Amino acid sequence: MRLLVIDDEKFVADSLAMILQGDGHEAVAVYDGTSALETLKSFVPDCVISDVIMPGLSGIEVCSLIEEKHPNCQILLFSGQASTSELVEKARGEGHMWELLPKPIDPEELLAKIASIVTK
Repeated sequence: MRLLVIDDEKFVADSLAMILQGDGHEAVAVYDGTSALETLKSFVPDCVISDVIMPGLSGIEVCSLIEEKHPNCQILLFSGQASTSELVEKARGEGHMWELLPKPIDPEELLAKIASIVTK
């Protein structure tokens, strides 16, 4: 599976990409929403895993744009901030049925979530 990981914390993005690569996936890490949109020009993911709160474009904003261009792309959001649940609920009200995972993400939980996406 081709995965795009977006997080402004480089260590988190790189670590998640390495975990996914170790499980046999093609994973690319980027560190902001603008870079994610730029990456889409040469790398079309099957799934995006994005932090919600980031400088510039939020994870919700960038995932909305990605979903417009690539409607079959699966979206997983993650956040360590309790206030993000309101943002995700607002996105759901706009028709985005994205799942929100807690941060820090447990690697086994992430791989199980990715495996469930593959089998859909």
